[in-house]
Amino acid sequence: MIKLRYCIAALILCGIANKAIAADNEAPNYDEKEALTISRVDTPTQVGKYQDAKLQFDPSINAWVLQDVKLALFDSNNPTIKMVNVFVADDEFPVQVFLQITGSYTCGEFGQINSRKKDNLFEVQITIVPPPSGNACTMDMKEFIRVVPLDVYRLNAGDYQYSINGGNLGSFSLAKDNKFGECGGTNNPEEMCETEFTILDIDAVGIATKP
Repeated sequence: MIKLRYCIAALILCGIANKAIAADNEAPNYDEKEALTISRVDTPTQVGKYQDAKLQFDPSINAWVLQDVKLALFDSNNPTIKMVNVFVADDEFPVQVFLQITGSYTCGEFGQINSRKKDNLFEVQITIVPPPSGNACTMDMKEFIRVVPLDVYRLNAGDYQYSINGGNLGSFSLAKDNKFGECGGTNNPEEMCETEFTILDIDAVGIATKP
């Protein structure tokens, strides 16, 4: 049991580096009691599989010990996704993309919404938290509408797909590369800064104009 707890703790700590759009509290939190709370951790097969992990540092063994973690098991039938609207805000630059998800759920409470990008696919997972052990599971349907922003800044022009809980596939397009005013800091020779460049001013409405 102790080895299993250490293994899960190691998985969670390694998973911090897996950057994706999380719920309201994405960043790990370390308090004065040497307790570490991590909102979500992805695995290769599932977004946000581990949630609300709590670890305590044990100086006697110089290691983190997992105190508690929630395993999110997704049900393809709960929630039920009824409609997904894609809003591409391209009237200003850079472009922003939002998914408005309409659906219903039952037998539990609405939990985290997590998202990540793999290649050209945005995977969105909606968590329904089951009722506590011993509590009755009612089948009353509850409606919801949630808006999920997709992290499209710095993406190249092209077609992109999204999925909601492994299904509800859809797509959107970016007409041009969605970044501005950046160069250098990477090993990509295409992002090397030119020796001379034109400085752009940003006016009151956020539109880049030449001086």
